Amino acid sequence: MKLLGITLASLLSLAACATTDIQPMSKDTFKVQTHAAPACGPTGARNVAFKTAAIEVIRKGGDKFVIIGDHSDMGMQGDFFSGFDTNYAQGIVVKMIPAKSAEARNALSAREVLGADWQEIVAKGAPQTCG
Repeated sequence: MKLLGITLASLLSLAACATTDIQPMSKDTFKVQTHAAPACGPTGARNVAFKTAAIEVIRKGGDKFVIIGDHSDMGMQGDFFSGFDTNYAQGIVVKMIPAKSAEARNALSAREVLGADWQEIVAKGAPQTCG
């Protein structure tokens, strides 16, 4: 029974292991800030932030974008009695690129980043899991 409780707790922690905020910085630039649980690790936090950036670009009516800033961090949370966990943060600054501009040739496509089912992914919004 104890093992079942531990397994269930682990699954629940993976189910909602990431939160993401979007901060507008200008008409064509915004920041994505993701905080992820220990189970996600730094790669999971980065992936959630990147997918969220692609989703936000499409929601704002665009497709092409470039990452102009990137910052990752980790921090400890907890106490001596229950233990400490490492949490991960990923911040990226995204600039939307007009489709017909010279920069568009070198920009990423949000639809390509998200894949063939991009419309479904955009409808669901920012990922809350790092899987």
